[in-house]
Amino acid sequence: MANFYFCKECGNVFTSNNKASVNCCGETWNALEIAGEPNEKHQLDVKVENGKRVFTSHHPQTSEHYFPFIAFVSNCGALKIKTFKADEEVKFCLKEEKHGKLYWFCNLHGLYEMDV
Repeated sequence: MANFYFCKECGNVFTSNNKASVNCCGETWNALEIAGEPNEKHQLDVKVENGKRVFTSHHPQTSEHYFPFIAFVSNCGALKIKTFKADEEVKFCLKEEKHGKLYWFCNLHGLYEMDV
């Protein structure tokens, strides 16, 4: 089980194998909780290109409302994470044969997950 932490002040993303309290920018951040099933705006689009799965989103990427990161934890525990700024396009690539859990975070609505 991966745990993710997001600092709302500076945008740092932290991970841990077990629950922890993370301190950044003078604040203590607890592990993000899964928000439930993503609605249409928070779903990721997936397509296969050249042996890779490409995950994208139509989610707005404004300073008030955006996806700060997408992370993948493989079935063997390897972690791949990509961070995004508010004005950046959301695009995350995985080799097609990789399997595990994909996580993505909306700064207003929470953390989402899906098996890939």
